[in-house]
Amino acid sequence: MQEFQLRVISTDNNNFALELYQCAYKKAGEKKRASAKKIGHLKGETLVLAKKNIYKILKSNKYDPQSLSHKRQSHYTLSEESGVNLAILFQTLQPLKKLDRITKIATGISSMSNEEAHYWFAMIANGKRSSALKALRILLGE
Repeated sequence: MQEFQLRVISTDNNNFALELYQCAYKKAGEKKRASAKKIGHLKGETLVLAKKNIYKILKSNKYDPQSLSHKRQSHYTLSEESGVNLAILFQTLQPLKKLDRITKIATGISSMSNEEAHYWFAMIANGKRSSALKALRILLGE
């Protein structure tokens, strides 16, 4: 089972950004696993509009959504299903500016089945990143 980490990065005026990391598998015979790979980040208005999705994922991983603040020091450890969902969310929303489009896409990603989310994650992670993200934005943003 793949593991993901959600990290809180403090910014100015008690604000924060979120970064998502995909943890490497520990290979047989190795004492230590490789460092986690950054998948994406959200900040500002985009983060505010995606908070509903993020709170839902924190609850499903047995975290209190109220613990999400600029003061948080420790990482959230997420299940594979949650991490895949957030990875799609972060990477799809990251460059967008239109608030109504961000909301539509976040809602669409939230309603994906686990199989559908894994399909899109595989498309994004394995070489067809830009075309898969463009397709998702068109499919969910309209």
